[in-house]
Amino acid sequence: MFRFVPSHPFGRTQAGVSLVEVMISMTLGLLVLAAMTTVFVNNSQSRRELNNAATQLENGRYALQILKDELSMAGYYDALANLNTGAKTASPCSSTVADWSDTMVVAVEGVNSDRFDCINSASVKANTGMIFVQRASTSEQSPEALDNTDQGRAFLQVQMCGAQYDAGNRMVLKSHTEQDPDTVFTMQTKKCDGTKAPIREYIRRIFFIGEAKGIPVLRRVDVRSDGLQAAQDLVEGIEDLQFEYAIDTNSNGSPDEFSETPTADKMADIVGVRVWLIARSLLPTPGYSESKTFKLGTKDAGAIAGLLPAGYKRHVFTTYIELVHPVARREK
Repeated sequence: MFRFVPSHPFGRTQAGVSLVEVMISMTLGLLVLAAMTTVFVNNSQSRRELNNAATQLENGRYALQILKDELSMAGYYDALANLNTGAKTASPCSSTVADWSDTMVVAVEGVNSDRFDCINSASVKANTGMIFVQRASTSEQSPEALDNTDQGRAFLQVQMCGAQYDAGNRMVLKSHTEQDPDTVFTMQTKKCDGTKAPIREYIRRIFFIGEAKGIPVLRRVDVRSDGLQAAQDLVEGIEDLQFEYAIDTNSNGSPDEFSETPTADKMADIVGVRVWLIARSLLPTPGYSESKTFKLGTKDAGAIAGLLPAGYKRHVFTTYIELVHPVARREK
């Protein structure tokens, strides 16, 4: 007689997952997820700190390089060798071109923990320094190339014709106007055949520390014949700026003394500048507490620790910059 036999006897039926097993599995899964999250967060924080530190160092070096490039060219006036020597100041805020030729011997002028009167206090970070630089551009152009786009700019033309130079007809420093350039820029080339010597834009600018959306920034303002131009933000995270000036007292081109506040009669004798700046991280580090004391010349930045936002890492950069062209004129 045929009898049906079930393939899965009742005694061996497969059972489901128990509640205890589900809870154990969930717990293990959560532990694994928590471990992975911790690793991810730690890696993210490490990457963030590395990027923060790299940006801080890069910004500090870049800011120092900008100042070095500008200061090393201070007092460059093409082939002009003889300057008026009676100036006591560079008149950083003056937009009168007629005054500029009398102050060319003062290549730089600066203040520490202060500002020039023409720079609005609202645009300057308190208790930081600023420096003024004047020079001619390293790019030359033809007087005939001037057009209306050059309005408000001043240009320097130096006499290359030896006989005319020796006769005292040494340069022209004028703001471009609607006048025919032929009647303004009349200096000649070395050929002395009436060919016009090239002209160079005359540059006068001020560097200082400002703030943009709560972030300290190195700024630059150009001073032109049509007034102070809009400030340009150059490098973020630059929190302080201080200067010390090398002074040549015996006219041989070498520093004889250093001063953070040179007197008026020594402004024309500045042949170098020592620069200090603080570069700050752009983002705060959670739980970080600054324990360093910063020295910027005679300024102890630790004394103003209450004015420095907490949680940010900082680094001091310093260098000495020789004013190449004033030194070269003194060594002759």
